[in-house]
Amino acid sequence: MSNSTNLTSIRSPRVVFIDVLRAFAILMMLQGHFVDTMLAPEYRDPNNVIYSVWFFMRGLTAPIFFFSTGLVFVYLLLKDGRPLGQNVRVKKGLRRGFFLIGLGYLLKFTFPALLLGKVYPSFFVVDVLHCIGIAILLLVGSYAVQQKLRIPIWVLLTSLAFFVFFINPEAERADWSGLPTLLANYFTMARGSVFTPVPWVGYTMFGGLLGFILHKRPSLAFTHWMPLVVAILGALLTLYSHAMLTALIDLTTGGTYRTLLYGNYLFWRLGHVFIVVSIFMWVLQFFRYIPVLITKIGSETLTIYSVHYVILYGTWLGIGLSQLMYRSLNPWQSFIGAVLFVSFFIFLIYKIEIVRAWLDKNLQTPLYNRWRFVRVKLARAYFKWVNTKQPRVRFSFIKYFF
Repeated sequence: MSNSTNLTSIRSPRVVFIDVLRAFAILMMLQGHFVDTMLAPEYRDPNNVIYSVWFFMRGLTAPIFFFSTGLVFVYLLLKDGRPLGQNVRVKKGLRRGFFLIGLGYLLKFTFPALLLGKVYPSFFVVDVLHCIGIAILLLVGSYAVQQKLRIPIWVLLTSLAFFVFFINPEAERADWSGLPTLLANYFTMARGSVFTPVPWVGYTMFGGLLGFILHKRPSLAFTHWMPLVVAILGALLTLYSHAMLTALIDLTTGGTYRTLLYGNYLFWRLGHVFIVVSIFMWVLQFFRYIPVLITKIGSETLTIYSVHYVILYGTWLGIGLSQLMYRSLNPWQSFIGAVLFVSFFIFLIYKIEIVRAWLDKNLQTPLYNRWRFVRVKLARAYFKWVNTKQPRVRFSFIKYFF
């Protein structure tokens, strides 16, 4: 930290450009989701330059988000340096992965519907949190394989990334109708899923590969040639991934690669991600300090995503901004609304510690105390029943619940 508590040194132990990149991605997501939800259909003209630029930039958000997740997780995972069983990041990663999957479902609950005994089909839809959770679990699994089999982790990440991209056409063509909806939604978007692990976790694996490189040589993030190499790689993917897939078709029977070629957005977007990453990596070198608020936004992406999901889509209470103004605004109204929407979340993160202290005092602590009281009552009632009605029955595992 600098002498001012409002600034973060650009050369702090955690590579700062990662948090700045994540801040950019989450703010882009906020405005993208707001405008896409509110802009009226008659203004969605692909021939309009402003709309086309917005639509192109909106398509960058998800790949950057997945990529930066892999980048920061692998960088911190390898930085710990301890064996598999002692690595704190492994334990945190496992908890985080399953937590994100659970949170993905929790955010889709509509409590008024639950009171009526209804669960909407949208509850089973797979979204970005589910995919990021699975991606983190795959990264932990790759690290475990590397530790046990001594296969270089960069080989595992690269292989997994290309494998996920290349099997995407087969996954899209496969018939998943025989699976329960809960499982099928992880493999197909036909039932409403916005994202599926294949192919999106591929971006996380590629991000993990860059995280591995920066772990080996952190100083590369502060050079001029590293951003140049990443930018050139991005430009090559953007301009020549079509030719690369065409060559693969010529060398093989080509069925899968032909499908990739006709819908070549995966490698094309990966090229854009590399270019954006290189820009952030290079430009930030000219700043000695970065405002703490920016890096704070980058480190609070989960909070922002969760709150925005409830406010915008109204999942928990059944009413949100989308229910009030869905696709009814003109461009200027959408622009002003997006600015206000993004500003609200910037202010929220600016005051996040105050908000958390208030929630802890007024909600979390009272709820926890009530739970402790109920837990004691349940435990006493249970053991009284065991001792009086079933004296020979002992379930030692019950103590873990009380």
